[in-house]
Amino acid sequence: MPTEKVTKILMFTLAYTSSKFDVSIHEVVYMSNHFHLLLTAHTKCLPDFMEQLNSLTARALNALRGTTGTNIEKGYNCVEPQDPEKLLEHAVYTLANPCASDLVTKARHWKGVTTARMRYGDELLLSKPKLGLWGSHAPVRTRKKRRLRDARTPSKRDRSRIPKTATLRLVRPPARPELSDDELRDVVLDKVTARENELEQARQKAGKKVLKMRNVRAQHWSAMPGTDKVFGVRPTVSSTDKDKRIAAIQGKKAFELAYAVARKLWIAGDRSVEFPAGTWLLWRRYEARCVGES
Repeated sequence: MPTEKVTKILMFTLAYTSSKFDVSIHEVVYMSNHFHLLLTAHTKCLPDFMEQLNSLTARALNALRGTTGTNIEKGYNCVEPQDPEKLLEHAVYTLANPCASDLVTKARHWKGVTTARMRYGDELLLSKPKLGLWGSHAPVRTRKKRRLRDARTPSKRDRSRIPKTATLRLVRPPARPELSDDELRDVVLDKVTARENELEQARQKAGKKVLKMRNVRAQHWSAMPGTDKVFGVRPTVSSTDKDKRIAAIQGKKAFELAYAVARKLWIAGDRSVEFPAGTWLLWRRYEARCVGES
């Protein structure tokens, strides 16, 4: 749930992890049980970025709640916009997600992690939260187990190599280059407002109301949506142009076919086989040959 403590942890882990990789954050919204992240990865770092972001987030939340085990589902759905206008649609979709889920009426009313209240170019300097994974745990003192610590022995407290602060910068998406950062931000936020109004009109017509933040925060953190919301179509490409979308889908199918052929040869022992461009795990972990890689 988007409590104040959880929000601080999520903001810091995102800021810290994004500072380690060559990525640009365009929009982000963390919901109660999932998140939407619109970004550009300038190098082949997306899998590593997501792995480290999810790992650090899970460990931090487990430490806060006193729990163990899996906190975030394995894998993630990555959708590649094929044109600038579709990219802007994704930005609007991301920011308006709390409204589309009937939780709040305005995107800026969402008290969890959201960039709805930020402008392109804004930078947030975030302090490492002194709780959970980075909290100071007072030692339990008992007469039988108490012992003096040698002055030369380093303290076990605050051994984290993670810096005390991290900066989260909101970068404009690569769309409408003729507009300034502020002009583009106004375009996106105007579209968000229009989407908010559409959703509110639909709710009024259906006789529904939003849940509101106080009720959202009152829910248990382990609550899950129904299966009708969990399962469904998971697209990997999007475009306002039908031909571009079809071409992208055909490109992915061609990749999957070429990958399957190369993988079969690899399993058979042929280490000289060349995988298609875009192969990541085998190239990264097993140094397999890949088109475009030395």
